[in-house]
Amino acid sequence: MLMPEMRYEIDTEDRVAPGRVLLLTQEPGLVVGTYRPGHASEILCEQLNSVCRHIFRHGLWAQRWGADEGTEPSEHALLKVRFEIRPADAFPKDLVCLPQERPGEFVWLIREHHMSQQACDETNEHLRRAVKAGLWVQRWEERDDV
Repeated sequence: MLMPEMRYEIDTEDRVAPGRVLLLTQEPGLVVGTYRPGHASEILCEQLNSVCRHIFRHGLWAQRWGADEGTEPSEHALLKVRFEIRPADAFPKDLVCLPQERPGEFVWLIREHHMSQQACDETNEHLRRAVKAGLWVQRWEERDDV
């Protein structure tokens, strides 16, 4: 398994397809989620990137590049990953995202007004397919309480 990097950014080159707000690009070792302007804030992308760097550098998640994202999701897959938009009062002052992880589940809590519902839905659509197809693996049992 290759230790991946996941990066989030705002589209500055008009690359996101019409009608969509998220463009995903992948190559071995790197996945980039590019959001149409107005659908995710710069500070959200910065904070997501910071947490993702920690997760992947410490080996808490790994990517299986041989897995097929087109595979129909397994009904027996236990892992759940999703973004949820929450009210601002659910967050400490300077945070716009809070990761919550436990065995079999990882939830990104996103402060309202920092991500559109369409961006949240498109991100969750990708995560559901990718995780259930086995592209992403949570390595909870191997962690060192990082």
